[in-house]
Order: sequence, then C-alpha cells, then structure tokens
Amino acid sequence: MMLTLPAAHSAWTQPNFGAVLLAELQQTGALIGPLQQGICRGSHALTDDVSLMVLQRSEGDDDLRVKAGLSYFSIIPGCACEADPTPMSELPEYVELRVAIRRTDSAATLELLDD
Repeated sequence: MMLTLPAAHSAWTQPNFGAVLLAELQQTGALIGPLQQGICRGSHALTDDVSLMVLQRSEGDDDLRVKAGLSYFSIIPGCACEADPTPMSELPEYVELRVAIRRTDSAATLELLDD
C-alpha cells in the first residue's frame, strides 16, 4: 500500500503543519512499524499517545522533507495473572523519522533514523 499525505502536503507552510502531519500519520497507521522498530525499553509500542516535534524542514525540487522527533510509550506485557509480580507500566520511548512527501502526488516515504 502506498502512503500518501495530502493534508500534510497542503499544510506545509501552515503553523499547524506538525499537528496535521501527526494526525495523518496516525490515521493511515503509518507510524505502527517505525514506532515498534524503534523501541529501546519495552516490547510493544503504544500508538495512541504520540507527540511529534518538527526538528527540520527542507524543500527539494521534487519533494518536501521533514525530520521529526516522536515521543511515545511502550510496554512489556505480563501474563495478566493475578499473581503476576510485574504490573504493566508505560515506558517512555523516542525516535526520529525522516518523512519525504513528493510534490506531484503527495506520495510519502518514512525512514527511521539511527541515533
């Protein structure tokens, strides 16, 4: 499935670009893979409480490029047994992504950046 981000493309010059980008990435389910892959502390990414900060924006001839930092939580699920000594607690996580949005059709790619 091709990822397209038409709302983020349209909001590129707007002050709410980061919020629009995050909403569209969540709506499409595109964050699930990168957030899961970027986990350092837990074993299962929680995608319902994600915050996005635009770290860098640039424009190329063919695309719009964004480097974004995403803060979210992960968990280490236990067995959910009554005597389970490890209650599930949310663990803070952080990743950086590069998003490229093609100017002609809003097709987008996501790249998880290394630390």
